[in-house]
Amino acid sequence: MKSYYRKIFIYILAALVVAVVFLLVNSGALVNATTQDVLFQTTDYQDALPEQEMEAARKTALVLYDPVNPMSVKYKRNLERVFRWLKMEAEFLPADRKDTVAYPDYDMVMVAFSDWEGLIGQGVVRLARYVNEGGRLLLGMMPEEPGIVYSTLYRSMGVLEYGNYGIASGFRFSGELMPGSQGRTFEGEAFEDSMLNVQLEQDCLVLMVGLQEGREVPMVWRHDAGRGRILTYNGTGITGDLWTGVAAGCIQSLMGEAIWPVINAKTIFIDDFPSPQYNTENEGIQRDYNRTVLEFYRDIWWPAMQSAAVRYNLRYVGLFMATYNDIVNPEAFVYTDDPVEQYFGNSLMDNGFEMGLHGYNHQPLVTEGQTPEDLGYKPWSGRLDMAASLEELVEIAGRLFPGVKLYTYVPPSNYLSEEGRQAVVEAMPDLRVISGVYTNEEEDGAVYVQDFGVAEDGIVELPRATSGMLNEAYDNFAGLSVGGLYGVFSHFVHPDDILDEERGQGKSWEELFREFCQKLQFVNESFSGLRPMTAIQAAGALEAADHLEVTLREGSDGVVEGLCNGFSGQGWCYLRTERTPKMINDTCRISPVSDRAGSYYYLVQIDAPVFSFALE
Repeated sequence: MKSYYRKIFIYILAALVVAVVFLLVNSGALVNATTQDVLFQTTDYQDALPEQEMEAARKTALVLYDPVNPMSVKYKRNLERVFRWLKMEAEFLPADRKDTVAYPDYDMVMVAFSDWEGLIGQGVVRLARYVNEGGRLLLGMMPEEPGIVYSTLYRSMGVLEYGNYGIASGFRFSGELMPGSQGRTFEGEAFEDSMLNVQLEQDCLVLMVGLQEGREVPMVWRHDAGRGRILTYNGTGITGDLWTGVAAGCIQSLMGEAIWPVINAKTIFIDDFPSPQYNTENEGIQRDYNRTVLEFYRDIWWPAMQSAAVRYNLRYVGLFMATYNDIVNPEAFVYTDDPVEQYFGNSLMDNGFEMGLHGYNHQPLVTEGQTPEDLGYKPWSGRLDMAASLEELVEIAGRLFPGVKLYTYVPPSNYLSEEGRQAVVEAMPDLRVISGVYTNEEEDGAVYVQDFGVAEDGIVELPRATSGMLNEAYDNFAGLSVGGLYGVFSHFVHPDDILDEERGQGKSWEELFREFCQKLQFVNESFSGLRPMTAIQAAGALEAADHLEVTLREGSDGVVEGLCNGFSGQGWCYLRTERTPKMINDTCRISPVSDRAGSYYYLVQIDAPVFSFALE
C-alpha cells in the first residue's frame, strides 16, 4: 500500500512540474529562439580513382523481364531502385530480346519473370553454359510450371528432387540473407506464398525457408555449378514493393562479397505535432486517465515519448500544423496564436529534436480530383494559393518559435501534387527535405511516393517506410527490408494513434506504448549501429551516401584496399563477406551490422578516401 501511494505522489509531482513549465511557456517566459542542428555535406568531394576506372570496376547485371506481365513489370521497377542504390550497372531487357546480348558481358544475369518455358525455352542451354563458364545466375521468381527449363537447370541449382507446389504460411531466415535477418520468423496472411517443394544437395547455402504445416521448405538458396553459381528464389513475394531489401540480399548473396554506401540513420516523424488536436474532448481519455485530452498529452503521452527517445537512442521530427480548418482561400485564412502548440513546439526543440512543417491546415496540396472523394478534402485552386498557405504557416511558426529554421516538409495524408511540390519549394526558404512515403499501398490519387535520393532541384527525398505504434509483423519486416538496403529506419507515428480505431485497435495507451517500445527494440537489435538523427541530419547523411561510390581491391596477402569517389569526410557502407574482416589501421572501423548472431554483414565507417582492412 505504501508503494502504491508513493507512485501516486510521484505522478502528481511530475504533473505539477510539467504544469508549471506549461504555464511559463504560456506566459512567454520560456519562448526560445531555437536553431536546429544541420548536417549538410561539403561539395568538395574527394575522388580516389579516375571516373573511368571507377566505372570499369562497377559490377554489371542483365535483368530479363516480361513486359506483358504486371507482376514482372512491378518487379522491374523495384529492382531499378535496388541496383541504383547498390551502385551497380543494370540493363533491363525484355526476355524475348535475350538473344541480342552476350551473357558473359555481365557479372550476373537475373530472371525476373515466371514464364520460364515461354520466355527461356531452348535458351536454357545458353544460360547453363554461362553458369558453367563462371557466370552468376539469379533465378528471381518461381516458374509457373517446372517444365523442360526447370528439368534442365535443377541439378545445377542444387536441387536433388522436386515435387508439387505448396503454400507457405510464412518464412524463416535460416541465414543472414539481409543484415539483421538471421533467425527472424514471419508468419501470417501477409506472408503467405506459393512455392515448389524441393530437396537440396547438402552443399547448398540455404538462407530462407518457407513454413509449410510444421516443416521447412527451401525458399532462397545458393549453389555452385561448374565455375559459376546460381541463387534461387523459390516464391513470388519478392516482387512486393517493400521487399527491395530481400532482392538486394539475393543479389549480394549471389555475388558473395560486396560493399555499398548506406545512410546509417534512424529518424521518427511525429505527424500533427504540434497541432490543435489537444484542445478536443474524448470520453475514453477522461474515463481511463481522469484527464482532458490536453492533460493526457501533456502529462502522459509526451513524457513517455521523450523517455522512449532516451531509452532507445532516438531523435524525433515534429510536424507543425496550425489549424484543422478546411479553408483553401488565402483571403479567408484565420489563426489565433495557440499557447498549447507553443508549449509542445518549444519542448520538442528543447529536447534537441527538429520541427518541420505539415501544413497551415490538413488539406493536402492538390487540385480537383487528386485525392479520393471519401476523404472529404477540399482541393486548392492552384499553386499560388498552396504557396500562400505555407507562407502563412511559416509566418505563424516564426511568431511562435522565433528564429526557428524549417527544413522539412511532410504532406498531409501523404498527398502532394506536382504543383504542390513547386509551392513547397517556393514558400519554404530553408527547405532541404521532403518526406513522403516509400510505397503506395494501393491508395488512389496523388500519393507522394519517393525513393531515397537527391532530386534534380537539390531537395533531399527522404521517404518514411513504416508507421504506427503497433508492433506488427509486417511493419517489422518492412523495416528490416528497407534497413537492409539503405541502412535507415524512417518511421512515423501520430499522437492520436490511441484515439483512432484502426491505428490504435482499441488498445490502451500503456499497451500501445509497450508495443512501440518493442518495435524500437527490434530495430536496435537488427541495426545496432544506426545513428539517431533528425530529418535534416539524415538528409545530410543521405547526401553523403548518394554521392559516395566504393570499390575494393584485394592483394595476395589478404589485405583489401577500398577506394572512394565522392568522399565527403566520412562515409558509411555495408560490407557483405563470408570471411572475417579485421581492422589493421585507423582508415576505417568495422563492426557487425546487427547485435544478433549475424554471419555476413558488417557496418564500415570510412574515414579516408583510401582505406584498408584484412579479410581472414
